[in-house]
Amino acid sequence: MKGNLQIKHLKYLVVLAKERHFGRAARTLSISQPALSQAVQQLEKHFGVPIVDRQQSGFQGLTHEGNEILGWCHQALADHDRLVSSVNAGENCELKGTLRLGVAPVTMSIVSLLTTPFSERHPNVSISAVSRTLKDAERDLRSFDIDVSLNYLGSEPAPGMRPYDLYDESYYLLVPEGHYLGGRNSIDWAEVGELPLCLLAPHLQNRVVLDGIFSQVGVQPAAIIETDCGLGLFTHIRTGKWLTVVPHSYFYLLGDWALIRAVPIVNPVVTSAIGLVVMDRTPFPPVVQAFLDVAEEAHMRRHLERYMPLTRDET
Repeated sequence: MKGNLQIKHLKYLVVLAKERHFGRAARTLSISQPALSQAVQQLEKHFGVPIVDRQQSGFQGLTHEGNEILGWCHQALADHDRLVSSVNAGENCELKGTLRLGVAPVTMSIVSLLTTPFSERHPNVSISAVSRTLKDAERDLRSFDIDVSLNYLGSEPAPGMRPYDLYDESYYLLVPEGHYLGGRNSIDWAEVGELPLCLLAPHLQNRVVLDGIFSQVGVQPAAIIETDCGLGLFTHIRTGKWLTVVPHSYFYLLGDWALIRAVPIVNPVVTSAIGLVVMDRTPFPPVVQAFLDVAEEAHMRRHLERYMPLTRDET
């Protein structure tokens, strides 16, 4: 292998692979397009293989070798950042940097239970919490665009991922105050599936879970209104005309909302595991390890149980 390899060259390739266009990548990096092309050529000279598939129409993708080198670049940049953070933390006895969270839309309602204690313990770390579907979160973890995913946990972790269980979400039917179902202690999934509902969009994992339950009991839900935002559910419930199904974690956000009633959904009683997912590597970057420590101490399951609504038999 020949040529001088620089950290910035690795970043250039990562951005080019993401933008899939030399001009856009150069603008994102605030460098000239010739400088970007020269850096890619330097990488190709260093590794002795073509990295970018070039045609007259421009960037066509990465070669097979290029994709392997891209994966190495992601890991090398992450290790570099981890080392810098570790050295800075050792010198200053304070953790610094940025924590990037990919949060399932349905769990955005409780992310503050983790970010607030983390920020109190590590005030010099900034936090970015962005909404990500399950599929997008896994993609962004692998590309090192996020550090931690707060999302649904499958029965088996995806290859290269390490899960951390936080709590199991259960499900309630929300009905307006005065609705004829408001006095029920519970309701079957089969009956819920026959009601006019406002639900989250089909591509979101919460809806995938709900559709699976409805299918299990032999009904197809009448989702009259669909939205990809939890606020979209609440604003429709607020009108007093619509019903929806929500996880119990939403009650942390809703509190004692006098205009709704929550009815537990049974037959079957279903829960879904919610937790954190990180790339399985040792050691973790200091900022990731610090967040996992805070999450373990947060006792999310016990905290959220405090907000679960009581049935009439319990009041």
